[in-house]
Amino acid sequence: MKVKLTYIAVQRQKNLHFSDPNYFQIFFTDDNKLPSTYILMRDTHETLKEMLEKYFYTEFDWMSTKVMDFRRINQDECEVVYASYMPCIGNANKSGKFISDKELEDNNITIDPYYEELLSRRSRGF
Repeated sequence: MKVKLTYIAVQRQKNLHFSDPNYFQIFFTDDNKLPSTYILMRDTHETLKEMLEKYFYTEFDWMSTKVMDFRRINQDECEVVYASYMPCIGNANKSGKFISDKELEDNNITIDPYYEELLSRRSRGF
């Protein structure tokens, strides 16, 4: 069985009011997707560490990732979703970008309903 690992990083713009559409931001790759990879030869920890080092300059252990959910996608594949809150740090990402709700709308970027549900359930914890 293949195991897909997906990572959701969120940040808040604390200088903005909570109701501002740019207050809450989600990290997307340059392809406007959530970062994900398959666990192949390495263990989960090493796979996640390698994936995050691809996108961020910050230390992996500093990011404090937590398992957000687990699901079976089909008979041959399952997915574990990790998440973390990242404070706003200038030039912290090597590639990709944090995108606000407003930018999602403006650029016609959609989030899979499954991930939207996870974010809405978890938004208070971030």
